[in-house]
Amino acid sequence: MILAWTVAALAAAGVLWLFLNARSYVARAEARWPPIGRFIEADGLKLHIVERGAEGAPALLFLHGANANAREFLPLAEELAADHRVLVIDRPGYGYSGMRRGAQKIAAQAQVAARALESIADAPAIVVCHSLGAGVGLRLALDHPQLVRGLVLIAPASHPYPGGNAWWTKLAANLITGPLFNPIVAAVGPAASRGAIANTFHPAPAPEDYYEEAAVGLTFRPAAFRACAREVAATKREYALQAPRYCDIDAPAIVITGDVDRVVSPKLHARGLARDLTSVELVTLPGAGHMPHRTRPDAVIKAIARVAHIEAARSVL
Repeated sequence: MILAWTVAALAAAGVLWLFLNARSYVARAEARWPPIGRFIEADGLKLHIVERGAEGAPALLFLHGANANAREFLPLAEELAADHRVLVIDRPGYGYSGMRRGAQKIAAQAQVAARALESIADAPAIVVCHSLGAGVGLRLALDHPQLVRGLVLIAPASHPYPGGNAWWTKLAANLITGPLFNPIVAAVGPAASRGAIANTFHPAPAPEDYYEEAAVGLTFRPAAFRACAREVAATKREYALQAPRYCDIDAPAIVITGDVDRVVSPKLHARGLARDLTSVELVTLPGAGHMPHRTRPDAVIKAIARVAHIEAARSVL
């Protein structure tokens, strides 16, 4: 009996420590990586948006992938700001943007992005998306075509995939296991992130300062990790619903993929888009992985210029 009470007391103390540590981690992470943009309301959500470049310049909207935030695209945004009006958002649930029930669905994410564009940009934008953000960009082009001049889809995730989701998404998204699992992530995630970052950049070496510069630590806040898990868990059904409609997208698109991407299958997603989109060019980067916007920014900048050229040529016909 004494042993049972001792075990129970130790377990309760451990759980209490996890929750107190998680709360402390959130405060430390947000002090270390504070907001760097401004806040607007978009479709009833508080949205954190980073803006670069001059008003009236051709607009670019950047949509990051899972486990990321607006800082993921900041180096590219800075480089493009001389000639563009660059808008980089924390998608709902990520960074400093709010989340509500149902907002993890791709259609809802696209709706939020549409409201942001309508309130800030005075013209349609070229939408530049990475990984899971590509599903949102594609849905934006489907549901709000008047807002999209073209698409640049980097290492895109876009089609229904075989098998289930990663084990961590099930634990983090579940209403029963999530409240305990997500504080555990806050405790162990930062130390375990080096391997995940290396896998994402493979075969290129990950930049030494990437964790700090991209504010990766914001991902391990329990609410942010839960939002990401719920979004990832919803993608298989969401992709199945929208993929048959990709042929309806009229905007020009360029798909950029690395041929050794370990995170998203180029064969299933990038080549699937090259097959399904009406106006599309596929760029395959030899020896590149899941992060071409970081390892081959020249290819992304070239693709943006190419999409702008195609769209401009259409407008004079």
